[in-house]
Amino acid sequence: MLGMLALGWYASKRIKSSEDYIVAGRGLGLFFCTGTIFATWFGAGTCMGGAGNAYLFGNQGVLFDPWAAGLSLLVVGFAFARLLRRGKFLTAVDMLDKRFGKKMGAISAIVLSIADTGWLASLLVAFGAILHYFTGVSLNTAIVVSTLVVMVYTYMGGMWAVSLTDAVQMVILIISLIIMLIMVWPEAGGFASFFSNEPANFYGINQWSFLPISQAAQHPEYQNAGFFYYVGHKAWFYWAAAWLSLGLGSLPFQTLVQRFLAAKSETVAVRSGYLSALLYVSIGLIPIFLGMIYFRVNPDLSINSALNNILLYMAVDHLPLAVTIIFIIALVAAIMSSADSVILGVSTLCCNNVWRYFRPELTDKDLLKGTKRMVPVVALVALLMALFAKAIFNLMIVVSILGMVSIAIPFVAAWFWKKANHYGAIASAIGGLVGWAAGYFYYLPFTMEANTGVIVEGQVYFEWAMWDAVYIGSIWGVILSIIALVAVSLLTQKIDAPKPLVDADNKPLTVENWIGIPWNNSDKKEDVPDGELESADIAV
Repeated sequence: MLGMLALGWYASKRIKSSEDYIVAGRGLGLFFCTGTIFATWFGAGTCMGGAGNAYLFGNQGVLFDPWAAGLSLLVVGFAFARLLRRGKFLTAVDMLDKRFGKKMGAISAIVLSIADTGWLASLLVAFGAILHYFTGVSLNTAIVVSTLVVMVYTYMGGMWAVSLTDAVQMVILIISLIIMLIMVWPEAGGFASFFSNEPANFYGINQWSFLPISQAAQHPEYQNAGFFYYVGHKAWFYWAAAWLSLGLGSLPFQTLVQRFLAAKSETVAVRSGYLSALLYVSIGLIPIFLGMIYFRVNPDLSINSALNNILLYMAVDHLPLAVTIIFIIALVAAIMSSADSVILGVSTLCCNNVWRYFRPELTDKDLLKGTKRMVPVVALVALLMALFAKAIFNLMIVVSILGMVSIAIPFVAAWFWKKANHYGAIASAIGGLVGWAAGYFYYLPFTMEANTGVIVEGQVYFEWAMWDAVYIGSIWGVILSIIALVAVSLLTQKIDAPKPLVDADNKPLTVENWIGIPWNNSDKKEDVPDGELESADIAV
């Protein structure tokens, strides 16, 4: 923690403008850009939640993360990295604001800020839980300490601090996860056994199922056809939600977009997207393997212990003390790297998009001061949520679904469909939310029935019933979001002429050469920062 604070102080020396603070002066080279993308995405959900879900459900339980989350990085690298970097925006909402108007920009900023703050609160709970487990201090005290550390170094150095600390945290995390996997692999039972598709998890689902299990392929003992035991269209809707929640829903999130905006060229942005996707899935499989291995070691954990503590148990029970210390440092590093990014992202949205809506005359100096002042405010709000709603850890996927059903479709259309307009974008956001809510209440009786007797005979495990309905119903949100965007945009062309796509300087933004081909270096001269920034990046 002291090391992270020292890096934050070092990074603060570079801050001279809002662009330095928010997007690191657009000077991140390939190593730091890849590192901050990977480290931001690879947080508590992937490490602790991924291991727990693999223990309970096998591969079906982790399609959300790391598979879909890795897909989102690949999609951004392929389809959006060049355009985002070319537009010279500070946030994705800047583009939506210029393309669809200030109302849509403000709506997007509020929705994304709420979603990211919920994610931040879950990270603080996970961070505090680790400190509580190993130090004995109360959970509330541990959460407060965790919040203060992340807040201070983010406040001091902004995106520079976040990028530097993310790079360090990424290295620690990768090395320690590999060490732990090597140490516990003898418990896996051999390659053939470990990678077989036999049910080898808490709920008896075929271990490496990527699709809903057909009737012909179901296990004769467990009768495990479908996806999470749902069959018919519910199985396919659930499966689609697993892929789209992060694969599509996270595309407009500031915590992701901000890293591509900080790249020092379009080519760096593209290559960072591909490299971070490769790293994310490769390293993200390690917690999955660990969760599956631990089921073979101890198949009798409670649901809550499996979801939250498997990696802690494995570290304490199966690793030497020195390796355990390294591993816990890595877990803390993974959580910190996500938390600092979310704090900076939400602070940027609140100041650059929400505050600017009421104060359009903001100067660069005002924006820098305002963004820094929002850092402790955002941290405090998330802290209160974490202290009074400690079960919020499970919201990691739901906040992505919120983005998926409301903002993701207008975000994609803004780049690639010229007829999309202001009315269509707002109708898409509202239609998606309405469709999601309607789908939730429609499917809830079915999911309650499916989750009866899961823990106590005859009783509904409502928490799982609720999550199942949220996921399955979200597909109707996506469908209605698309229909509303297309229908309303086409019906209102005469009264609401679509705005052209422009960059941050209100110059026409071309979408030519938008495909991200990593070996194609086609940057324009103006895309590369001046020599001072390039030298600064190399010096780091």
